[in-house]
Amino acid sequence: MPKQENMYKIKSGYVRIASTLFAIVFALPISFGWFTGFTVWLSPFVMLNSLFLLKSMVWLNVLSWTVFLISFFHNRWFCRYLCPVGLGCDVFSKPGKRKGMRLVKKIPRIGRWLAIISLGAALTGIPLFILLDPLAIFNGFFAAFSKEASFAVYLSFSGLPLLLLVHFVLPGVWCSRLCPLGGLFDGLTELRKSGKAVVSGKNVPAGNAFGRRLFLATGTGLVAGILVPKLLPGQSGVAFRPPASLPDKLFNTLCVRCGNCIKACPTNIIVHHKGGKNLTAWMTPEVTFKENGYCLEDCNLCGTVCPSGSISPFTVQAKKKLFMGTVEIGLEKCLLTERTECDRCKAVCGYDAINIVPSEQALTMKPTVDKNRCVGCGACVAVCPPSVIKMISIK
Repeated sequence: MPKQENMYKIKSGYVRIASTLFAIVFALPISFGWFTGFTVWLSPFVMLNSLFLLKSMVWLNVLSWTVFLISFFHNRWFCRYLCPVGLGCDVFSKPGKRKGMRLVKKIPRIGRWLAIISLGAALTGIPLFILLDPLAIFNGFFAAFSKEASFAVYLSFSGLPLLLLVHFVLPGVWCSRLCPLGGLFDGLTELRKSGKAVVSGKNVPAGNAFGRRLFLATGTGLVAGILVPKLLPGQSGVAFRPPASLPDKLFNTLCVRCGNCIKACPTNIIVHHKGGKNLTAWMTPEVTFKENGYCLEDCNLCGTVCPSGSISPFTVQAKKKLFMGTVEIGLEKCLLTERTECDRCKAVCGYDAINIVPSEQALTMKPTVDKNRCVGCGACVAVCPPSVIKMISIK
């Protein structure tokens, strides 16, 4: 038996290493199409927060539902075999395992209550602790190495190395005590055991206060979901969001900062938001047109790879009705008004939103923008020779 157990541990270790390498590859700041940041789709915690808030799902959620259902019967199997954060924490826990275990045992197991409070809050307005999902933390760390990365970005996504360093002193503290995803799995096991006891006619031990605590945690979440959104500020300053993004307050609280949309964008115009005074918008994705790129007419990757639903899935055809902003043309420096031939803005517009018409001055023309057609893709901004076209918000 010891030999068989040893072989089992070796095989499970290989599975963990392989799954972690897989997660690292698809978390890198490289576009893999709709596979970009693939592992975040495996998290039932992200999926349930999104489902409770938006009351909708997409087909890729079948992955997290699969993890959810298996975990109902086999507690924390995901943590043991597939979680890349769990493997890293276990490796870093070994040096300080003997000294730190006493301290860890004194820390209460709050992971399940964080999960329940967050889900309760999502039902009424805000996924309170969705940013603590380990797979979102893992993917966000690699998003920090994207093209526009800076010290502020590195610092903001230092959650993964911080967790690993903490495990030198407090071995296993995140996985066993704090992780809301692991806590969700523990809660599922408690529910299964309680349900099994009721069905079999056995009495649930009086000392087991899980049901009462579940009720209190859910109630706390429901109240928080109602009150907290009212305290959040609106968007300060102009931030252009990707197509099909939710309204600012929902977007800022539901976005898990995984960086999937930033890594998937083929023209690199989606970056981390670092401006403004609204802290809830910090590190959320925004669209910028500073690098002469624009939102391609035939691309919908940002909506496809978003695991939380903060950017809704959309079709290429639907982009004609998804307004990110609009443009304003500075006619005083436009080449047309200076009697120089130019129609680059009209030629590049894929939405037929720009027309060349006679101006008030004799023998001159000018470009005009149809605000009902302009979705704010930024193509005209990128090609304008004198750079007199600028993006403006429609909010």
